[in-house]
Amino acid sequence: MILDFYDGNLDGDSWEDLCQSCYRIKYQEQHYTEIPAVHGGDAGIEGFTKNGIVNQCYFPERNYTDDELHKHLRDKMTKDIGKLLENKEEYAKLGVPVIHEWHFIIPMYKDSRIIKHAETKRKEVLRAKKDNPKQYDYIADDFNIVIKVADDFKFEITKTIRESLTDTKLNVAVRQVKETDWEKCDSEKVENIKRKVKTVMNDVSEEDEYYKEAIDTYIKSYIKGLEIMRILRTSYAAIYEDVYGLEQAYKTQVSLKTGMNMDKSMNSKIFNDILDDFERKLSETCQYFNAASILELKIDIISMWLADCTLKFRK
Repeated sequence: MILDFYDGNLDGDSWEDLCQSCYRIKYQEQHYTEIPAVHGGDAGIEGFTKNGIVNQCYFPERNYTDDELHKHLRDKMTKDIGKLLENKEEYAKLGVPVIHEWHFIIPMYKDSRIIKHAETKRKEVLRAKKDNPKQYDYIADDFNIVIKVADDFKFEITKTIRESLTDTKLNVAVRQVKETDWEKCDSEKVENIKRKVKTVMNDVSEEDEYYKEAIDTYIKSYIKGLEIMRILRTSYAAIYEDVYGLEQAYKTQVSLKTGMNMDKSMNSKIFNDILDDFERKLSETCQYFNAASILELKIDIISMWLADCTLKFRK
């Protein structure tokens, strides 16, 4: 099975995450919409497409016998089809279109009984619609229940695994760039960093311990930043373009914002605001980075701006 890739490390939550990932890939052109967990499970569906497919996933809690597995699959389907018939108003609020297919996504099934049960429930839904067409006008005349298993999503699961591995390697690469000493930093860059940090700290004494610590951090981060950008450029070209594009666009704003500030008493506040806002932009734009890598990238890129005088704070 395709799930052998996961070596037994799946549970209900991770199976749901995997299913959502698969549906986002497979039904991207149909604008698949995931229903947040606060709603999922309450309405019998966990997401929907604009062409009328809704889905619900289920993962067995343990290794059941064939009979036990069938009972759990049957009961889950019965329960959620029941919810399907009870949540017309909720679906309208969520923008769910007329429902043509209800997908039941499970890792696997071991006999045909669940297929027969699906057909029984399909007929039950259509019978309810026939008896009360106005109440069930959100159900299509060709409504069908489709059982989906892991092997139906070989391409999507493989793509998800590959991207997950890439993300892991990417974050490891960012976090494992080693610190280097100042000797590898151009003296002009060192002086730029010292001058800008001193300006941000309102002309603090060069003997101040916090100043010395900040200088040490920013110079090391500047060197690390150059190395990280080199790694991204050579090994993760598409990701490099995202980071570089954001850095360049934001760099222009930073230069204008700091250069136009005439009140040096505001330098520290503006600097901290830039730190917070840039971290937020990185998180939004580069979601493949984890929180630790975002913090690392933020300080490294800010250090590069200090070194090349993008941050134009006045004395």
